[in-house]
Amino acid sequence: MDMFMAHMTHSAESCYLFNDKTREILKERSSNRGEIAKKHEVKILSAVYPPLEHEIFYLMEAPSYKSVERYLKEIGFAHYNKIKIRHVESMEIALDML
Repeated sequence: MDMFMAHMTHSAESCYLFNDKTREILKERSSNRGEIAKKHEVKILSAVYPPLEHEIFYLMEAPSYKSVERYLKEIGFAHYNKIKIRHVESMEIALDML
């Protein structure tokens, strides 16, 4: 499977910490995130965020860009984030090949 990095950003006004509608949507949809990931054949390798900077980073394995896009939409992130998805490769493997 290929590896993808999703970088999501949102405004303070749309953040689930401050926006009741966003929080409700995200809470409802994310409760099924394991099933949604399985449905789209997405494996979450890491999901991190810098607190109070309104950014989220997801590192995933998936069969395609489209699978990642569908996962992020269905889980609710597309509701309030600007999302950039990039195909990435392991820097550790690249360094080992030097």
